[in-house]
Amino acid sequence: MHVLGIDFTFFAVSDMQKSLTFYRDLLGIPPACLVHEGTWAEFEINPGTLVLGQGYDFTQPGGGTVALAVADAKAAVDELKQTGIHALSPLGESAVCFWAIVEDPDGNRVIIHQRKDKTVG
Repeated sequence: MHVLGIDFTFFAVSDMQKSLTFYRDLLGIPPACLVHEGTWAEFEINPGTLVLGQGYDFTQPGGGTVALAVADAKAAVDELKQTGIHALSPLGESAVCFWAIVEDPDGNRVIIHQRKDKTVG
């Protein structure tokens, strides 16, 4: 077997409307599709896809992590704070990036991530 890459990241959610509010409205990611009577949502975030699913038995809510690339991590964290979303730790910095970790309504970890070289993916 040869793995070619990641097709999508899946987060199990307990309340699709709360999750849509977080990802679509607070983070500003437009959904590519909403299917299966509101139990499946896909967000195309090149180079990958984030999938939210409610009521699927192959995972439990609150067990995933995804890193979302942003142009300015500090500005993104400041914007989220204005909506009541707080980072779980102070803005971090390494030799190659800045990051902060927030949680969606189900406790899935979302890393707000900025590479210093401005690349994505």
